[in-house]
Amino acid sequence: FTVLFFLACAELVLRLRWRHFFGLILTFAAIGGLRTWYVGGTDAGFGYVDTPIRYQDSRWTRQLSYLFQHAYYAKLLVLPWHQSWDYSYNALPMVTTLADVRMLGISASYLALAAWAAHGLRLCARMPAVVLGLGLVVIPFIPASNLFFLVGTTVGERLLYPCTVGWIALVAAIGARSGRGGRRACGAMAMAAAVSLLGVYSWNSSVRMRHWRSTGELFETDALHWSRSVKVMHSKASELQARDDLEGALTHYLKSLEIFDDQAITDYCIARILINLGRYQEAYTRFDKILTGHGIGFHDGNDFLWMTDLGYLLVQMNTNEQGAHYLNEGLRRMPYSCYGWNALGVSHLRRSQIEQAV
Repeated sequence: FTVLFFLACAELVLRLRWRHFFGLILTFAAIGGLRTWYVGGTDAGFGYVDTPIRYQDSRWTRQLSYLFQHAYYAKLLVLPWHQSWDYSYNALPMVTTLADVRMLGISASYLALAAWAAHGLRLCARMPAVVLGLGLVVIPFIPASNLFFLVGTTVGERLLYPCTVGWIALVAAIGARSGRGGRRACGAMAMAAAVSLLGVYSWNSSVRMRHWRSTGELFETDALHWSRSVKVMHSKASELQARDDLEGALTHYLKSLEIFDDQAITDYCIARILINLGRYQEAYTRFDKILTGHGIGFHDGNDFLWMTDLGYLLVQMNTNEQGAHYLNEGLRRMPYSCYGWNALGVSHLRRSQIEQAV
């Protein structure tokens, strides 16, 4: 729906037709209000691991960290490299002070934006493509900027799809102007830069598409460059676990917990591996940690997992009555678990409840 706002800004800058401008603004406001009402507001109910900035106590930290996100989006737009399938907790660490070196990137991004805007406004009468291209970069990005409402992702590369159109228009407009008016040297330099960018984009696109051919290759590649990201390390571990590389999976799950320790779903995966390795007491310690934590990663749709496996573990440890309790709770939520029913039968048999065991 930002198209209407973009058209309104174009009317204001290029033609100054007030009736058209106010008509577009009012239509944009009406559609935006209707959309907000229909989806029930602007809040995004994502957890700490997915959107950690919104949970920071310091408003200063939140503001600086959001600004750094904008700078990182600019970097992805101009020169995408080492992309990630999920920018979860600590992929982009918080910016807490002006002394952080990343403030240079923030300053450079906003100064470049201001310079392009000034240049585009100066040329808008003779060459409107510059200011229109810049508008196509900035305006579609506003909903993803966290300036007016919260977004349910740290960085979403897909959010740059419309902005890419504006970047292409902006580069083409600047390149075309550089080759005019006898500026052959500038034109040659602009052409060389454009060809270089095209080569980089083509190469990166080809490489990244190959990464997406399989989850194994994707998670392996991202783990090399995003070892600070909680979900990237967790996903790498889950891929190794699916290949039955339990020791490798255990190592990466523990690395994920080193980044952020309160992840119930990761502790659960570790507990499953420890059960398979016969290290029952260590597995029970993980379940105890889950029960005393915040349950991050579990909800009403998947809480049967830890219940069923904790019950199975307790039966393995000959704590049959307590194990039967958790097994009943887990199987009531999800009855399609053969090993769960078998463990429940064993717990009944050990307590001489033959009929229930059968």
